Formats: sequence, C-alpha cells, structure tokens
Amino acid sequence: MAKVKCVVFILLAVQFFNNGHSIFPQDLSYESDLEYILTEYYILGNYEEVIRLLHKHYSGYQNELAYLYGLCYLKLNMNKTAIDYFNITLAEHENNYEVLNNIGAAYFQENDYINAMKYFHLSFISNTDYEIARDNYNAAYESWISERKNESLRPVIIPFTEKPTMYNSLGWFYYYSGDFHNAIYYFKKSIAEDEKYQFAYIALAYIYDEENNFEAALNYLKEAEKIDENNPDLYNNLGIVYYHVSDYENSESAFRKAISLNYRFAEPYNNLGFLYFEKNEYTLSEEYFKKSMAMNLANQSLKAESTAGLAFINMKNNAVDLALTYKASSIKLDYRMNDIIYLTDKLKWDGRLIELWNAIGPVSKPRF
Repeated sequence: MAKVKCVVFILLAVQFFNNGHSIFPQDLSYESDLEYILTEYYILGNYEEVIRLLHKHYSGYQNELAYLYGLCYLKLNMNKTAIDYFNITLAEHENNYEVLNNIGAAYFQENDYINAMKYFHLSFISNTDYEIARDNYNAAYESWISERKNESLRPVIIPFTEKPTMYNSLGWFYYYSGDFHNAIYYFKKSIAEDEKYQFAYIALAYIYDEENNFEAALNYLKEAEKIDENNPDLYNNLGIVYYHVSDYENSESAFRKAISLNYRFAEPYNNLGFLYFEKNEYTLSEEYFKKSMAMNLANQSLKAESTAGLAFINMKNNAVDLALTYKASSIKLDYRMNDIIYLTDKLKWDGRLIELWNAIGPVSKPRF
C-alpha cells in the first residue's frame, strides 16, 4: 500500500538519497566517517568543509552522495553545480517532488524565475499535498513580476538552521542508508528538540510500520494526530497501519478522512482499492483503483500498484488475458513489480496476493 513520508523540504528542511546499499567505506579514519562529517560540519553550516571531506574520503561515491553534494553547493550559492548534482539524484528518483523543488530553489537563487516556476510546478503536480512547492511557485512568480517592474529584489536566504528540521533530515538520510537504528535516533532527537514537530512522529511511524511493529507505528501516528488533525498524509498512513492489523473499519475511516482533507490525494484511493479487494468487494475495489489512477499525475510506482490491483480483479473475474495485460502494464510502469522482495517487504503483499500475482502468469519480455 502507498505510504507518504510527509517530509518538509527546501525552503524548510533537507533530505538525502542513495541507491539503497551501504555507502560507507569500511577502512577509513574517524575523521572520514560520514556521521562525523554530518554532525560536526554540515549541521554547523560549514558546507565547504563538508565538500572537502567528501572529495577526500568519498570520491568514489559521488553519485550515491549526490543529494548531499547538491545541498552543500546550494547553501554556498553555487547553484549550477547544485543543479547538476540534483539531476543525478533525479535520474534515480524520477519525478521526486522534493528533488524537483530543490532544483527550483537553485534556479530561484539564480534569479531565473521562469525555470524556478517550472520546477516548483513540476514538484507540486508530483505531490499536490506538497504546499511548499506551491508557496515557492508563488514566491518565484511574485519575484518575476517585481523584476519586470524593475523593483529591487531582496537577497534570498534559505533557512536550514532549525534543529528539529536538521535532525529530521539526518533521520531520513540514515533511513535511505538502511540504518534504521540511527534513523530512529535522529527522529526521536527531533522530537526531543520540539515535541510538536509532527513530521518526526510520522517518520517514526513510517519506519516502525516497515519493521512490522504496528503497535509502535500506531502510537506515533496518534501522537501526530494530536498535533494537527488536518494532515491528509497522516490519515493515509494511519489507514495503512490499521489495515496491517486487520482493523478494516478504522482503516477505511482513516483513508476516507485523508480524501476528505484532499480529494485529489491519489494514495488513499489506491489503498481503499486494496482494502475493498481484501473484503472481496471487487466492484468497489475496481472503482477506487481507477479513481487513484485518474488522480495520479506523476507517480509511476503508485500507478503500477493500482494497475496491479486491476490485474487482481480481472483474475478474480476469470478474465485471465486481461489480467495478464494489466500485470504487464504494471511491470512496465515499475520494474520492481516483478521483484518478490519488493512486493513482500515494501508493499507488504501477503501470501494470498503473491499467489494470485504468480497465478496470472509470466510476462513475456519485449522483442527488439
């Protein structure tokens, strides 16, 4: 089911990406340890030293650390270099709204408001709940208007200094590195700094759900709900945890709450599709998978999930050929739909779904 990480980003926060494998060389001195570089230099704002140390100790890992490089160059107002590194990350994380937003921020600092608006717009349509991109688009538009009137522009300052935001960002960095222990540590450190920082609660719930610790995930989401009851991402994730503990009544209620807060939010429609499929309500299931696809403007992975859902429904209706067509389309949208580990660990498909997926049959490889 489709979760939402709910991470505030540029102009308010930062996040890091890698390719899902270890990026830490094993035979380096303590000075070269990446955690040391982040905590002793990055958090303190010494971005030139971060880049120097990365070049010295991690020269062979520039693609994996491209996002960190990009953030440092962005902070140093070296925007064209920052864009180059962000594009490396974007190639691996296609249509990622945070990366698109950061490219927009780099263009904004270059006073290139046309390109800034383009990337802020792309970011927003990739995730219409991401209000930061919308606000940034408006700021770029206002600056463009002011420039046309020959009004002087104030210097642009991107505030990365809030400690809860920094700790939350480090939490996501370690999450993407596969180091859940340190990720949890920094998310909790973010909450210790500001007990009302909702994003850290949602992040912790995200990790605990992934580790199948549904009780802990539920507790953190309930704490997040006390902070802000108007966050659709929160209720989508809450619905997923209830689904995983087979509390379908509360799961359905949470997904519908998410939709009531943002009717164009594609993820809860998709998740309701799987919920109704689990309840053998195939007509409703098909309706919600199709609604999700109609609302989904750019998320290929989510569209692959919904398409797989339609394959399941057709299989149940004995339309095997159509089921196979949908399965092929799903795998074409996201190759990971053909990876059993991804389906079980990330999407958390149970044995029933895996068995049905396999029963649809193999997808022929295209000929060239």
